Amino acid sequence: MRNEGVAKMGYYPTPLTMIKKIRDRLTCTGACRLMDPCCGEGDALAELAGVTSGFESVTYGIELDGHRAQAAQEKIHHVVHCGYERARVEQASMQLLFLNPPYDAQSGLGGLEMRKELIFLRDLSKLLAPDGILVFVIPRYTLGPEMVNALLHRFTDLAVYRFDDKEYQAFRQVVVFGRRRKKNLTSAKEMTQADRQVKNELFVYGKNMEQSMHYLDETDGRTWRIPSASDMETPILFRGYVLDEAELRLDLAQSDVFKIAENLLLSTDTQASLKRPLLPFRRTHMATLIAAGALNGAVGVGQNRHMVVGMTRKVVNRDIVKNEDGSETVIDTESYITAVRTIQPDGTILDLQ
Repeated sequence: MRNEGVAKMGYYPTPLTMIKKIRDRLTCTGACRLMDPCCGEGDALAELAGVTSGFESVTYGIELDGHRAQAAQEKIHHVVHCGYERARVEQASMQLLFLNPPYDAQSGLGGLEMRKELIFLRDLSKLLAPDGILVFVIPRYTLGPEMVNALLHRFTDLAVYRFDDKEYQAFRQVVVFGRRRKKNLTSAKEMTQADRQVKNELFVYGKNMEQSMHYLDETDGRTWRIPSASDMETPILFRGYVLDEAELRLDLAQSDVFKIAENLLLSTDTQASLKRPLLPFRRTHMATLIAAGALNGAVGVGQNRHMVVGMTRKVVNRDIVKNEDGSETVIDTESYITAVRTIQPDGTILDLQ
């Protein structure tokens, strides 16, 4: 990647003119989840989410740059600031995946280079639910054997379209649409005749850059319907690598362990008070109530009014017993003493026990 691309972290947003034409290829019949793992400032996903207008759909974005992630939070429902590799996202939870990855090569094992576009595709396809829709924006020349096979093994109903001439000049970008298979193919023998035909077409497009290709807005009658999600009421796992304060609050609020601890540590009835007994308290009853702190506060009338605080404290008595051989054994005996502390009007403090 050139220095300019490195400075931008590989960030080259899809032109909104093309996003609108991509949106025209999509339809929706119910609430769903849409995700962009390289969401930038959120413009592309927010525009695509317009196809679900009228439904309570939810958008999810991942962004590596902090400033762009902050801007995206104003347009996308859920945004995490990290690389997608460190995000924790529930598998098969999305109905649409908009993927415009960095255009670059990455060194792998043995010094072999692998396109980042291919790595992103392999890693992120698992987030799509069966029949979920992939919108994959890549340079045309990346449609090599590995990329085409990766697409065919994971997706069906594939088609590819090119950007308009003006936008196409910079990176020769094309858009691949596909529908997530219920189960990945394991070999070429499992491909249908239609799959093989699409495979050959994609090979030709990647090998011959002069081969004519349909434009995004060219009429051919093809659209992709985003499936509705049947579990929109159920929260899904979508977290960054490091929890921020808001995420921590949410996790604690939903934690069963925290609810148990809250019930143990916090009083559920802050207005609890003693009721008038049916019979007068005996001295032992009064002593127990005072020791428990149930009668803490002001008692008495007029000059005899004073503060009472009950307490119970532990006392350790140590005995040293001499043994026949001259050695000593130390025995500690613990006991609990109930005490009452009174504070008189003149400030005198008395401890009674």
